[in-house]
Amino acid sequence: MEWLTVNSQMDQTASTLGSQVGENFVVSDECLNTLEEILTRLSLEDRTLHTFRRAIGFSQIIRKDLLPLLINVREDRKIIGTTIRILANLTTPVECLLPIDVMSKTEAGRNTILELRWLLESCKESFLDPRTTRSVVHHIKEVISKTENLTSSEAETLHDSLTLLRNILHIPVTRLTANGDAPQNQILWNLFAQNIDKVLIELMSDHFKGEWKLSLVQLLALLYKDQHVPTLEKLLQQWFEASDLSESSEDNESNTSPPERNSGDSSSSMMTSDPTSDSSDNSGTDRNVDNEYKGQKISSNKKTQNIRKQSTKHGNQIVKKPEQSDGKMQQIDENNQPLKGKSEKTKMECLSSEHSDCGYGTQIENQESGSCTSSNGDNCARVIKTVHHKPVNKVLKIRYPNGKTTLSSQEKEELKRKKLFRRCRTNMINIKALLHHSPTDEDISHLLKDFTVDFLLKGYEPLLLDLKDQLLFNAQAKTFIDSSHFFWLVSYFLKFAVVLELDIEHLSSVLSFDIVSFITYEGVSLCEQFELAKLHSEYDMTSYLRKIHLVVTAIREIIHTIISYKKIKYLSSDDKLHLSKLQRQISETEDLRCLFVLLIRQFNPNIHTKQYLEDVIVTNHLLLTFIEDCLSPNIAITLHTHMQQFVAVEMMSQYGLLLEGFEENGQFVNDCIFTMMHHVAGDLDHVSALFQPNILKTFSRIWETDFELCDDWVDLVEYVMHKFVNIPREVPLLADKHDAIDKGASLGQGWSQEDCDNLYWYYVQSANNNDPVGDVIKLYSNSGVCNKTRIGVIEQLLKQDVITGPQYNDLMKKEPITVTSVQSKQVDQTTTHKDEVEILKEHLIKDGKVCFLTWVQKVLLDACNAKLHLKKNRTECVTEPITYYCALLQESTPIVAWNFEQCNIMQSQVFLLLLHKLGLHLPVDAGKVFARIPQSWTADTLYNLASKLGPLQQDWMKFSLKEISEEVTFNDCTYQELADFSSPCRSPTPRFCDLEITEA
Repeated sequence: MEWLTVNSQMDQTASTLGSQVGENFVVSDECLNTLEEILTRLSLEDRTLHTFRRAIGFSQIIRKDLLPLLINVREDRKIIGTTIRILANLTTPVECLLPIDVMSKTEAGRNTILELRWLLESCKESFLDPRTTRSVVHHIKEVISKTENLTSSEAETLHDSLTLLRNILHIPVTRLTANGDAPQNQILWNLFAQNIDKVLIELMSDHFKGEWKLSLVQLLALLYKDQHVPTLEKLLQQWFEASDLSESSEDNESNTSPPERNSGDSSSSMMTSDPTSDSSDNSGTDRNVDNEYKGQKISSNKKTQNIRKQSTKHGNQIVKKPEQSDGKMQQIDENNQPLKGKSEKTKMECLSSEHSDCGYGTQIENQESGSCTSSNGDNCARVIKTVHHKPVNKVLKIRYPNGKTTLSSQEKEELKRKKLFRRCRTNMINIKALLHHSPTDEDISHLLKDFTVDFLLKGYEPLLLDLKDQLLFNAQAKTFIDSSHFFWLVSYFLKFAVVLELDIEHLSSVLSFDIVSFITYEGVSLCEQFELAKLHSEYDMTSYLRKIHLVVTAIREIIHTIISYKKIKYLSSDDKLHLSKLQRQISETEDLRCLFVLLIRQFNPNIHTKQYLEDVIVTNHLLLTFIEDCLSPNIAITLHTHMQQFVAVEMMSQYGLLLEGFEENGQFVNDCIFTMMHHVAGDLDHVSALFQPNILKTFSRIWETDFELCDDWVDLVEYVMHKFVNIPREVPLLADKHDAIDKGASLGQGWSQEDCDNLYWYYVQSANNNDPVGDVIKLYSNSGVCNKTRIGVIEQLLKQDVITGPQYNDLMKKEPITVTSVQSKQVDQTTTHKDEVEILKEHLIKDGKVCFLTWVQKVLLDACNAKLHLKKNRTECVTEPITYYCALLQESTPIVAWNFEQCNIMQSQVFLLLLHKLGLHLPVDAGKVFARIPQSWTADTLYNLASKLGPLQQDWMKFSLKEISEEVTFNDCTYQELADFSSPCRSPTPRFCDLEITEA
């Protein structure tokens, strides 16, 4: 009954919007009120069945009323804005409206999904009409042309317009049009014909800021959705290499339209403007020459191109008449009246160039190259020609025939730079739409090639910086966009910048330590979110995997771009200095190096793909090689210390997984794997880390199949196999994982293998007694083992998984804290006068775990440095990304467990109690994976706590003691008071029983 009621009401609603009278749509007086009512009902509709939205689809109000309203109303911006907002709401993706997996389980849910998808598809079909997108683009132009300081309502309607275009392009296409064309290509073609590229780049400029830029980035991503990187690289390389074809022609060139084709083009007749355009469109809405260039002439150079043109001034247009198969063409005047006229056939000499790309796996291919020319900065109306097939008759490129001297490489580079400079200074390139043209994928690629050049020159840098600020400081922005778009902008477009060899001035803010630092911070944050998601099986981890993968590719592209630019010879001294400084900063950033240790440690073959592991290992190799080439002092020592984290058996196991596919990996990937194994077995003297079944089996396959490797890797395989065969068999190859958690403590308390084996049986016999721990110790005593302590027994029970975490806590409640500081039943009375932090610290030092105290000290000092950096606005030293952005955003700083050893120590109760006594937030308290330093701690507090843990080395500190002395000190405050002040959630008398075990 509700369904019938809603449908009957829709007819009444539609009648109050307006009516079609002949070819005109007459707007009703109640139109605006009706639109606002529809918007209200959409916001209040049933969130499960979406009855009102489905009724709109069945009543076809969008096609019959809303779109005619959008097309015909131009003067009332409020009606247009409200209509666009309704359409943006109605085109919201189904997955954003409903939980697809849940709804698909019921018949009613499946029907709802089916009807909503049908609504979206019908909307996309309706937007094939170029008048619809023209109205939206025109509305955006009006908003941004009024003022640079947008009001809240203007920013809102701008957001709605971009969202509508984004939603339309996002709608999946399940069927072709009646003509067999792809709807996506047709909509993209219409948008570019209506100057969407000029509008987008204008919106990317510095003087426009707001949340709507996030929708702009999403729209930009959809423009490139189906574009293959190698294809665009080829087109950009072809356009760029065309700079050295003729020096004289370059003086006039400012157009990079797709190459014109010979006669035989299968497209139909061509129009100079869209047949649906009105007088306002002819005045500059579509791709007409701007008023400031009115009346300027088009010049052509006949030395390199044999092109015959006819130019006609028509209003504000300069029309270029292309070739017609029937020898005639139609021109639309201001009143849309066809003007008949003869056109001369155009001829163009096809020039092709052989070139290879910049190492991204594309093939060498001969393609045509051509361009429309205009005098410096002049805009000529370009005609996009259909690219249905390649011409049969190709003329191979002949450089400077008739005895002309070939340009030197330096002169060619200078011509290319001039070409980019002119492209940067000129206005947007103009284009004319084709009547009844069906654009192909190649046509769209040519459009995006042109747009990519202008975007990199004029919009890339400000858009990336603004998006970073939105992600950092706009909490609301994170609700409808994530950082993956930022990573995509970096990883996708930097490779094109390398192809074009853009000047560093266009990339200085992108190739900066600030961007690298932000990506590192986000990468660590995503790793922690991924670990938390793994604890909840109901969470979908796909988004986390995708974002982390984008982090890896973004870092790889930054490093690759820096390396590529350092090879360019014509860089200025300032550019070289900028790149060298950035390389030094990256080399000194420990967080970035350790991020890849964390990524390799977290790899799980049951969750991640092998391609992801390959990208991580390859990028880590590029980073370490990049650091190795840095001229900073002590870089060799820094790398050697860092490489120690790769000697863990688990780390080499991950490398072994990737090496299993050595036949498919490719030479470079295998080189990355063998290089790390070579360092582990050689420089670091941990060949036993390679004594693993999967690695040895792969080495055997390599040996048996005579797989082609370089001599160094063959020697490595022989060395490892020889060492393994001759190793004494009584020495265990792989230590038990649980023994590695606290190996020193186990040896110190005399836990032999036999003692560990007997523990389970002793506990089973005593589990139901009043004092099971005491009974276990008695059983050990009866067998002649008298060195067991109560705490030692409880810890071993947990390490061997005999008891669970809650059982461990129950047993520890009965044990006094002072027991943890002794190695026998007798309590050393001298410890009662010691600080509890000192007791725990001495216990860790005695167990050989001083390196973990150093780890905490360094994090505290980095956090101190970040606080001082922000307060004093210092720029001369490198601040670690995690501590810097945590201080900037006023967040607690994580103590990230990068490697397996740090991860294992976070399961040691002694170490956790030390962190607790210092006042740090434990993972279980913060609901996180990593322990955290409270945000409220000042710089001097952090320094004092680091000093408390042991002596500080000068090279650990990136600040002076004078800066610390200037801070407010708390010398009269004890460390216990500091902890109580900074951690109000702590118990006043913390004990072991207050702690819980969490997996890091």
